[in-house]
Amino acid sequence: MTRKLLSLFMLAVLAVGCAPKVVDVTAPGTGADPEGFKAPLHRWPEDDSPALRFLSVRDPWEPVNRELYEINATLDKYVMYPAANVYRAFVPAPVRTGVSNALNNLGEVPVFLNCLLQLKMKKAAITFARFLINSTFGVAGVCDLASNNPKLARRQEDVGQTLGVWGFDSGPYFVMPVLGPSNLRDTAGFGGDTLLMYLEMGYIYQTLGFQDNSPLDMTELIVRGLDMRANTAFFYHSTGSPFEYEMVRFIYTKKRELDIGR
Repeated sequence: MTRKLLSLFMLAVLAVGCAPKVVDVTAPGTGADPEGFKAPLHRWPEDDSPALRFLSVRDPWEPVNRELYEINATLDKYVMYPAANVYRAFVPAPVRTGVSNALNNLGEVPVFLNCLLQLKMKKAAITFARFLINSTFGVAGVCDLASNNPKLARRQEDVGQTLGVWGFDSGPYFVMPVLGPSNLRDTAGFGGDTLLMYLEMGYIYQTLGFQDNSPLDMTELIVRGLDMRANTAFFYHSTGSPFEYEMVRFIYTKKRELDIGR
């Protein structure tokens, strides 16, 4: 799958490099920002550019999505990325690895449920085995011992994929505030994923005897956010292309198609 995604990315880069009617962001009077590549900078006419039609993604809310993309870029630049840098600077690498492993282990439960809902019994069995090994010998998942066995590599399944396997259409492309690229189906799926996580953590807190979960919920949310950003290599406006929005939209859409098809 990694090779397929890399191929898609390179194809997108080559295509946008040949795209017609590109606005010169340095030309006076365009209103464009050459530093931030504020959208919209261009519109390619698909009727005149059949070679670029493969990049087309259903995006009826494009003006709003572009604004959300820029808002997310600003939040990432001034809030999330600096916070992740502080997290990396003050928390030792072995501790960060342990946190990531523990969070991934908690994530095995919804993955297992989604595997069952998709009737992927082999993946469900592997996920259950991973959870059992890491929760016991791996000290509540802090050590990812299961991944030492290539046959027990971690699986990725979520409610959005389950809805896709069930035949639900992806719907229009949508940029989620803070979280980034999505579509209507995956946004609904994110709600399902959040509910599963909430129920799982609520059960754990109840089992441990905590009466008031509010401080724990907030702390968990912050830790999850820091861990996610610290382990995400993507940087907004790092491609040097005014067509970054189109590339991200295309790659996300194709990746989700591959996720559902595998």
